[in-house]
Amino acid sequence: MENTYIKFEAPESLEKETLDFVENSYRSGKIKKGTNEVVKSIDRGEAKLIVIAEDVSPADVVFYLPTLCDERKVPYTYVKNKNDLGIKVGIASAASIAIVDFGKNEDAYKTIITEINDVKAGKKIEKKEKKKEVTEESKEETPKEEKETVKKAEKTEEKKKAPKSKAKKPRQPKENKEEKSEE
Repeated sequence: MENTYIKFEAPESLEKETLDFVENSYRSGKIKKGTNEVVKSIDRGEAKLIVIAEDVSPADVVFYLPTLCDERKVPYTYVKNKNDLGIKVGIASAASIAIVDFGKNEDAYKTIITEINDVKAGKKIEKKEKKKEVTEESKEETPKEEKETVKKAEKTEEKKKAPKSKAKKPRQPKENKEEKSEE
């Protein structure tokens, strides 16, 4: 059975931007993790953006979120994998999250909302414009990307350097500090 709660298909570029936005909001803003918290934030009018995973099982967990978002006029989008979404917010997996405060990411928020509305309206996201935006943003975010690359390389090096088996060193006999000179 196909997931009937998916109202539109988010392109890969939108999904990638959304995951980056979620991670940045997690670090500098405020988010709610888990479907119960997401529903509460929608009901209270706190949610700025809802992100729903497409691979949730059973689908009943998030089935009603798109309808609720439409009723309350809260923008929402999808990501393919709940594990990817969870990792961005510091947990193993997340069926859905709500961004309550996006911190200093207002430009990214506006871009994502525009793209979501375009996808819902059936418009295709132009790749040329996306490349220009990425180029402008990459000038500012280059140090951050470099840090992430360095961190990944360091983790890989640590794994390579880590001993595969913990072999014990042979025991050295203890030396007597004072030999008995008296008999």
